[in-house]
This record gives sequence, C-alpha cells and structure tokens, in this order.
Amino acid sequence: MSLEADLKAEARRLGLDLVGIAPAEPFLEEEAVLRQREALGYRSPFEERDIALRVDPGLWLPGARSIVAVGLNYYLPDDDGPAGPQEMPAGPQDTQPGPLRGWLSRYARGAEDYHRFLHARLEALGRWLQQQVAGAAVQVHVDTGPPLDRAVAVRAGLGWYGKHAQLITREFASWVFLGELLTDVALRPDRPVSGTCGRCERCLIACPTGAIVSPGVIDSARCLSSLTQLKGFLPREYRRALGLRVFGCDDCLDACPHNVRAKPTLDPGLQPNPEVGGLPNLVQLLHMTRGQFQRWFARGAAGWRGKTVLQRNAVVALGNTGDPAALPHLLAALADSRPVMRGHAAWALAELVRRGAVRPDEAEAPLQRALVVEDDPQARDEIALALEELHEKRPSP
Repeated sequence: MSLEADLKAEARRLGLDLVGIAPAEPFLEEEAVLRQREALGYRSPFEERDIALRVDPGLWLPGARSIVAVGLNYYLPDDDGPAGPQEMPAGPQDTQPGPLRGWLSRYARGAEDYHRFLHARLEALGRWLQQQVAGAAVQVHVDTGPPLDRAVAVRAGLGWYGKHAQLITREFASWVFLGELLTDVALRPDRPVSGTCGRCERCLIACPTGAIVSPGVIDSARCLSSLTQLKGFLPREYRRALGLRVFGCDDCLDACPHNVRAKPTLDPGLQPNPEVGGLPNLVQLLHMTRGQFQRWFARGAAGWRGKTVLQRNAVVALGNTGDPAALPHLLAALADSRPVMRGHAAWALAELVRRGAVRPDEAEAPLQRALVVEDDPQARDEIALALEELHEKRPSP
C-alpha cells in the first residue's frame, strides 16, 4: 500500500465519501474566469474578494505541494420533513394544501452545520498524515476560505463542472459538500475525470430568475439561494420568485438529469432536526423565540445569518402561499419591532390580496394605521407601495 492509498482509506474511515489528490499549482485558467466574472459584475458577496489569493495555493499554505480534495454526500429527499410528501410536492411550489409550510434547501436541512463536522474530519485526516510524515505541514479549508473548492475538486478527479456551475460527481451527482486538506507533502496526484452535459440545458431553463446567464456563469444578484441569505430588505422584483423558500434553492440541481441517481445520505451528522425537517412550519418559524431558534437552527447551515433573516423569508413565503390563513400572522408581523419584518409584512399582505386570498379592505385598514406610526424610511416606503397596489386592485366606482 502506498501513502496515497492509505490516506484515501483513512479518509473513508473518517466518513468522507470522496477523496482525490491534486497538485498545489496556481489555478491560472480559473483566475482568468474570475476576473471576467468580476468585470461583468457577477461576483458573489459570500466569496473571497482577493482573486490573487483565491488562485494561489502557495498563499494559503507556504510551501504547499499537494491538495487533498474531499466530498461528502448530503442529499436528503423532500419527504424528510414533518409535512410529508402528501402535503407538498417536491421542490418549492407557489401554492400548497395543508399547513403553511416553507422549504429548506437540502444543504441546510442537517441539524449540524456541515462546516463544523467536515472541518473536524479533515483535521483528523491532517493529524493522521502528520503521524505518517514527521513534520508535515497541513491546513484545512471548508467552503468559507479562499480555495476554489470546485476547481480543486475537478483537478483532483472528483468530478466535472456542469452548466449550473456546480460539481457533478459520478457517485453522488451534485449533492456533495467539498473541503480541502493542504500539505507540503508531495503526494501523487489523481487524474481529472471527463464528463459533459452535452446539449442539456435543463438547469438554465429551471432557474426561476435566469441567474444562470450562460453555461457555468451565475449572476449571484439573481440567484435565489444567495438572495435568501442576504440581510436587510430583499429586492422587490424577486420576492414572488422566492416562492416558499426559507433558505437556499435547489431548482437547478433538481432539474439536472445526473441528480436522478441521488442516494440519500446516511451520515448521522447530516440528518435533519425532526422538529423542523425540510419543510418547516412557516407560522412556527415566524413566531419562534430566541430559544427555539437556538434549538432548531443555530447549529445548522441555515442559522449562520441569524433569526431575522429566516423570519423575514418566512414572511415573504407566507405572502406567496396565497392562503387566507396567513393573514393574522402577517398582521402580527406588521407590528413587529424590526423594520425589515414590518416592511416585508406589508408586501406580503398586498401579495395575499393580489392572489385573491383576502379582500383589499382586510389589508388596507391595518396598512393605513401602520403607515401613520411608521418611523423607518424603508419600512414606510414598503407600506406606501403596498397601499398603492391595493388601490389598483379596488374596482372602479
């Protein structure tokens, strides 16, 4: 057995589903792509801004010679939530029968944040390597550091790029978390694998906002997954497209034919919180206490942006349900202490009227009262715009 084979065996023993080795050379082709994306204004707000740092492994770990790329299957089907498959079809729909349910992206369903336990497994792999090679330098990254995770994975032979700009693997399609272990140990690299989407463009067609502007190029300003994570007021033009999404969006992945062969993960660290599942109750989410947030979301991937972001998204989703049962909860949100909640509640009330769920007069009086006392400029603008939309809905005398 070689060091490389032993390392891969240890990685799998630690619970890592995919493992490959890449040379720690600069990513020159990727640098050109990143600079082109930046010039077009497609940079994601959640990625490292220094392109030179992103493409040079020698800046991540001085003396780096090898990168161990790993993948972890995270797929969870839609019937893992308390709503059950009968109450809501797969994927984030605009309307639904039964309880007022939202929708969580599969990557955010685990009760534990994957960054935490994937990082721990890679650290354990790094310690193992140091036991085999005295004095070896190691460094771990999971998603949030400068490495180009997908580019590293492609170079290490874990998969290839799809037109949705996501990695496609032969074993688990696109449902994989990625991480890296850098080292100054010279390890024999694996060969990249070949793959293609052919003429298929289902992911481009499936994107609700056209965020996949061309094969492999994402405009993050239109990406619903990115939008659900932004703080503050959401752009009005994308609120209807958000549907029932509470956090994240999987539409491009669900549309990909490669993902038909998805295998549900059995990893205990990725199983959903049974109190939330993949289809959270929007009313409970809207009214959750700080203690409930800590119990339901704080340790998971959906909790990193805080309680208000999730509750704001729940308000938008309640408006998109087109269900009159959402009315009292949106009226309560209209009196919330946070301006962002009041502003989105105003939009959601007007949306219920637009969808024919409630009469204009049921929303107008509360909005008029809210406008009189509102002291936040953005929330006030939202309330005024909601009232304008209601007046447009009123029949002519």
